[in-house]
Amino acid sequence: MTPLAELLDRLRRRRQPPGRAAGAVGVPALEPDVATELAPLFGRLDDIDAEAATIVHAGRSQAVAIERAGQQEAERILARAAHEALLEADRLGRERRQAAELQAQAILADAGAEARRLRERAAQRTPTVVEDVLGLLVRGAR
Repeated sequence: MTPLAELLDRLRRRRQPPGRAAGAVGVPALEPDVATELAPLFGRLDDIDAEAATIVHAGRSQAVAIERAGQQEAERILARAAHEALLEADRLGRERRQAAELQAQAILADAGAEARRLRERAAQRTPTVVEDVLGLLVRGAR
């Protein structure tokens, strides 16, 4: 039997039985000095309490360090994400400018083609219009 189990067993035996039997039980003749017997346990409990406080303090210190490292990592990730966002925005801007330039070139090409068609039509119709105008002038002059 372990020392703790033995102590607990002795303390359990010191309790009085329940009910009316409690009055019939006599007081033990030789009572051990409980304070002397429990003193080593209290000393050990003080040691355990000090050890627990040390562990808690170390745990809190580690938690602070972990939290600080996590904040630094989050800041690093945010900085990297902001940089990547700027690069992506720049890339998208270039793509949109290129697309706009291509669209503007296509519009200019279409406008040039339309202007050529209009000049050709004008060139084809000019002799007829000149003839009609001269005919009107000649008839009007008579």
